Amino acid sequence: MKQDEGVPEVRYFEKNDDGVVRFWRIRREGIRCHMSWGQVGGRTQGSSMTLDDLAHAERHLARKIGEKQRQGYIEMAPRAAEAADEMADAPLLDVMRAHEDKRYAGAWNAYWAGYAAVAGHAGVFAKFHDFQGGPGPFYDYLVLSEDERRALHFVVKQPGHDSRTVSAFLDFVCPRMELAFDGRSHHKLPLPAPIGRFDHVLFRAPSLCGNRYGGRIGGAVPILDCEICDDDTETLVEARMQGRDAMPSTSWDREPYPVIDLKFDLRSANGFAELGGRSSLREKTFKVYRRSMLERGIRLLSAAEPGSRFEIRNYRREILALAPADVAPQTPAEIDRFLLGDVAGQHD
Repeated sequence: MKQDEGVPEVRYFEKNDDGVVRFWRIRREGIRCHMSWGQVGGRTQGSSMTLDDLAHAERHLARKIGEKQRQGYIEMAPRAAEAADEMADAPLLDVMRAHEDKRYAGAWNAYWAGYAAVAGHAGVFAKFHDFQGGPGPFYDYLVLSEDERRALHFVVKQPGHDSRTVSAFLDFVCPRMELAFDGRSHHKLPLPAPIGRFDHVLFRAPSLCGNRYGGRIGGAVPILDCEICDDDTETLVEARMQGRDAMPSTSWDREPYPVIDLKFDLRSANGFAELGGRSSLREKTFKVYRRSMLERGIRLLSAAEPGSRFEIRNYRREILALAPADVAPQTPAEIDRFLLGDVAGQHD
């Protein structure tokens, strides 16, 4: 669960476009690269990327720097305002206000309008977003630390929102919120008693939450044991929470969304009809996949030639290896029990 160790590497560049000075900054922290850019003295934009390993992150850093240098950016020492965080000791809400108001006058008032204190939980604020399209209606929660310099953030969609369940979640999370800021990418903790249908809580570092407001906001979400592996790396957690077909963590009435890691080597001399005649499909290392790929893989395996294999890894890091001859009518049910573990009997 630890992030790759080492002192962050920061590089700063500027370019003068007919009197308009633009900057570009990249900071590598272990396997993550954080970039920010904009007009000096104006609004800053940013993005982050998680790479496969330290070597990949270093190559990415070098490639992005090369791109900017070819565009005419010149490396230099950061300006004073860039080098030092003038609001390092300021309360988070003040930092958020300053950041939002850079967008346009009154942006903070528009952003914060509707947030209200949550009864029984000091320093916790919630806002209801009554969206009828897109993601639908949801509640947005912000949990401030005791010194008000950091916070946890989580969202609950309305169909699964229950104030008593949220209150029980806050009772567990608030005393432990510093786990999101202890230098590890994440913590998976068992609950002493179930909260709703959930038996664990996942705390996420700011690096897994977009490093918003200078890395001051982490995350917490209730999960089932089968949804995150105890030994997952930061990259795997990010893939499960934010990747393709990610866990619907904001839906607290969801069905179990188990870990599905797949590795396979499927071959057919005559070609797979489902793949338009393609004769092979391979994944050399375990990757996070959606259930639809699992179901497709089993169909392809049943039509594959001998020697083909399909491997499934669950949240316990156990591996179920299947050959074409293993596919039977009961296979899907057996796979579900393998993926869900102790949860299977509760959701039959």
